[in-house]
Amino acid sequence: MPPNPSNPDPESPAPADLLTDRERGQLLANLHRTLVWLGVQDPERLEIDPDLLKEEMARDRIAPADLPPEVHPATGTVDLRHLVWRLIHLSELSEKEEMEVRELIRVLKAKEAADEEMLKEARLTREEAHRIYEETAAVIRTLLDLREILTKREHRTDLGREVAKKKVEDVKRWNAFVDSMEGKR
Repeated sequence: MPPNPSNPDPESPAPADLLTDRERGQLLANLHRTLVWLGVQDPERLEIDPDLLKEEMARDRIAPADLPPEVHPATGTVDLRHLVWRLIHLSELSEKEEMEVRELIRVLKAKEAADEEMLKEARLTREEAHRIYEETAAVIRTLLDLREILTKREHRTDLGREVAKKKVEDVKRWNAFVDSMEGKR
């Protein structure tokens, strides 16, 4: 028997609650604004599809023991705010931590792409769409924070190279000066 249009299913959202194409377009355009992350905090906890997380780990041959303590692959959760806070406050990243940050960036990019695709294609209520939008903006904020952590490390490394190069040049000049003074005696 076909559904009775005068008695809609109470479990399904009313058409008035569904996201319109215009609203969908606005949300997607806003995600690509330059300062979309402004005023957005890193999410306390991020849910990631455990299969996606396991797939990323298998691709890079990462064992669960190699992950930072804030990443829980079995449940597909990441204590993201704590992880970012810990990494920001480290004076220096180890090679392992740098690899973890790069892997987390890759996973978060996949999450951002999946959320954006959901915003583009899925039949969503306004409330669901705004929740996904806010989550995606928070992921973008976290991606920026993680990239900044890597940039600071690279900048420190470049500064360290410059300081070492300058010291070597200073030693060479000093040796040349000493050699020239010995020749005058």
